[in-house]
Amino acid sequence: MMKINFFKWKCAAAVGMLLCMNEGAISQTKSPPYEGAAGWQETQDKRMEWFKEARFGLFIHWGLYSAAGGSFEGKQYPQHYAEWIQTWGKIPSKQYAEVLKPKFALRSFDPRSWARLAKKTGMKYMVLTSRHHEGFSLFNSQQPFALNNDVTGTANLSPKGRDLYREIMEAFRREGMKVGAYYSLLDWQHPDSYEAFQLNPNTNNHQPDHERYKAYLYGQIKELAQHYGRLDMLWPDFSSKQHEGEAWGTKHILTDLIKWQPNIIINNRFWNGLENKNGDIGTPEKYIPPTGLPGMYWEVSHTMNESYGYSAHDQNWKSFPKIMQLFVETVSKGGNFLLNVGPDGDGAIPEPAVRIMEQIGDWMKINSEAIYGTTASPFQALDWGYCTQKNGKLYLHVFDRPASGKIDLPIKNRVTAAYTLASPKTKIKPASENGKPVIPVDTFDKGKGPKVIVVEIEGKPIVEESLTQTQADGRIVMNANNAKLQEGEGLKIIGAHTHDPNRPNAIGQWKDLEDRVFWDIKIQKPGKYKVLINYLPNNKHRGKIMLSMLGQQLPWEFITEQENKFKEMSMGIIEVSQQVIGEPSTKVILQATSIEGDTLPEIASITLVPIQE
Repeated sequence: MMKINFFKWKCAAAVGMLLCMNEGAISQTKSPPYEGAAGWQETQDKRMEWFKEARFGLFIHWGLYSAAGGSFEGKQYPQHYAEWIQTWGKIPSKQYAEVLKPKFALRSFDPRSWARLAKKTGMKYMVLTSRHHEGFSLFNSQQPFALNNDVTGTANLSPKGRDLYREIMEAFRREGMKVGAYYSLLDWQHPDSYEAFQLNPNTNNHQPDHERYKAYLYGQIKELAQHYGRLDMLWPDFSSKQHEGEAWGTKHILTDLIKWQPNIIINNRFWNGLENKNGDIGTPEKYIPPTGLPGMYWEVSHTMNESYGYSAHDQNWKSFPKIMQLFVETVSKGGNFLLNVGPDGDGAIPEPAVRIMEQIGDWMKINSEAIYGTTASPFQALDWGYCTQKNGKLYLHVFDRPASGKIDLPIKNRVTAAYTLASPKTKIKPASENGKPVIPVDTFDKGKGPKVIVVEIEGKPIVEESLTQTQADGRIVMNANNAKLQEGEGLKIIGAHTHDPNRPNAIGQWKDLEDRVFWDIKIQKPGKYKVLINYLPNNKHRGKIMLSMLGQQLPWEFITEQENKFKEMSMGIIEVSQQVIGEPSTKVILQATSIEGDTLPEIASITLVPIQE
């Protein structure tokens, strides 16, 4: 996957490498879409039809690094991207190949079982690492360097008489799945690549010829497109500010690729930035954009543990409910979910990954209608889960059953039917409160994934202002997801990213005193509430804010702090009278009274906590 910016190789240690990763990864490139190559924009809608329907795919990271499993010659490398082990250990390509090729033994390799498992999981397409940054390819390239070179002997991995890439692609096609080829634009062994000799000795003082390397890329992509049947997606990886677009010979590649494979999709990684608008799809990696990526097709790639490539010591497996939350949240925001698996050097998929995929498959057998072909939720944020929609149906993916046992659906439409996908013949009778439908929710086993309730409505959703509801313990959490922003000069929601996928969404870029943040909340109990603020300290971001609600005001000052992780502090106490409980909603306003430094610190949430008296 796309990680280290090789052109900032001055970082010596592994920790230093991580700090230098992919600077500006979410910037917007100024290159013209598809590098101006003809045929792409005109056919995009047609080419993207299957992608919009699929919503769910399998990413397979498999290569020579899989034989290392996160360790090399007795040394374990803790970095969580095991496919980068050659750089973690600064291992010359010749030594790397000599040690690992005998361990790439294929004793459990059965691509048909991979494909059957993916189909059982409910996945509609697959993307395979045809070659990764180490430069070794699963396909039998006929390029002269791949066949015979002075660095490693050959850059082809398949045993004599076999083509591993072909075997895998044909297995997945037989299961009716679309197939894609991940292809690394980096090459750690080729002497003419942009990162040549950063790992290998240059005893002959060779001067890299980048034009020769671009011809090599073109030749290999041509082989993938012409020698292996239908190719539904090309997934190049990765670019930087220094090397993007034409640095790879993109115009030449794209001009011919659309002729070789007229229905192919390409991602945006010929160009810098995971969210850049070139190519067909944006590619957030291990994070979900807070509001999706409106105006473009996109796909989140995510891992089941930490690494993409196989790591024997990476046992930080996500739970099934966590994987489902990532999956459904992505689809609810209009994206596809590309879930990664990393088989080992023998070709075996780790047992924890198999179990997770089987659990997803059990859920999909019942609920796939709420995934395939759906579009983004019409709602800004929901306290109990997520929503997808299609053809006059709202699919309510309930992760947390409300304390009241019912969902107040913020729409004005008439509900014509409601039922769960698990029991479609058993109708749910909705009620109506304040002109909005109220859907009862029975208890369910959260360990088996979210309950999906289908709500059929008349017409397109007419959405009302969504209220932030009181939770079961009496708290009211006003977070960035359910905030309403009065934008001035850049106020926005800042979310998780590749290098910190677990950070909360937060209100950031607050540098204008005219900006305001609002929440509409529903308070169910009178009394005193402690007001907590969760924010990200920053010694360059300071200032003062004022929270206003129910005629009361609470000031807060952000002081200079050195720590750089989200923390929660008490702002003070708010009192709620009995009269407020009868009101349809209460408005909470947050405003800045002074801003020092660049901006205010990022604010993740304001929480009202009832004080027991």
